[in-house]
Amino acid sequence: MGLFSRFSKKSSAEKIDDSVDEEHDVDDVVTNDTAAEDSTEADSDETDSSVSEGSTADEDSDGPTDDEDVDELDEEALLEKSAPFDRSEKGPFDAAEDFPELNRLDLGALKVPVVDGMQVRLDTDDDSQRVLAVTLIHEGGGIQLQAFATPRSEGLWNTVRRQLATGVTSQGGDASELHTSLGKELAVEVPAKTEDGRPGKRAMRFAGVDGPRWFVRAVFSGKAVTDEEIRSELSALFRGVVVDRGHEAMAPRELIVLTAPQVDGDSETKDEDKDELNPFERGPEITEVR
Repeated sequence: MGLFSRFSKKSSAEKIDDSVDEEHDVDDVVTNDTAAEDSTEADSDETDSSVSEGSTADEDSDGPTDDEDVDELDEEALLEKSAPFDRSEKGPFDAAEDFPELNRLDLGALKVPVVDGMQVRLDTDDDSQRVLAVTLIHEGGGIQLQAFATPRSEGLWNTVRRQLATGVTSQGGDASELHTSLGKELAVEVPAKTEDGRPGKRAMRFAGVDGPRWFVRAVFSGKAVTDEEIRSELSALFRGVVVDRGHEAMAPRELIVLTAPQVDGDSETKDEDKDELNPFERGPEITEVR
């Protein structure tokens, strides 16, 4: 499987964060809707119904304007789920769906495919040591994966993509939308310093897939942005991911924390000990013939 390592950083955000920082270039995207953050999925459904009733009352009193109609349509489009049309057949898969058997690393909420020569890095919170994301590195390219909770009838990627583009451009970067086999992606260039300290830009690509009650965000970096072959290989790994959302209630947009795999080093130690000489072990007996 290659190198398996941890990378710790301070991160208090447990939901999608819309900030762009200097160290990590583009961070996660977050909603500023505190009602959505504090509600469960059931609460979200109740909120939707109450909003609908309120909007009906407004329509009866004054009637909607053309601008209100457009805003309502935009809001409905943002809440729609966004995923490849063949997601249920080619992934990323939900744990309740049929999926092909692959060599996968079990990280709890995410089961990620692994291939020879690939490096796996767990991105953890510096204080709590919780696993916030997993990064797969292969042939100079990387893809970082994170999973978030969503309501059954709503998606996140349309909203996240818009907020992310706004955050990048507001800080002097460029963002453009692309249509790929993963659906709608966002290609960004953010201000960064080169190795010799001169101002430059760093390119990244964001993809997102909405599934049943979950959303997975992928960030392509390194050669995965410029080399189509490497990006294709990492995209195939992304399509092979299995998401196990679980059944517990979670607030919409809440980060689904991953679990570190159990690495058993005891068996390797025992195997190594077998090859070493034990000076206190009785060896084979040889009968001396005179």
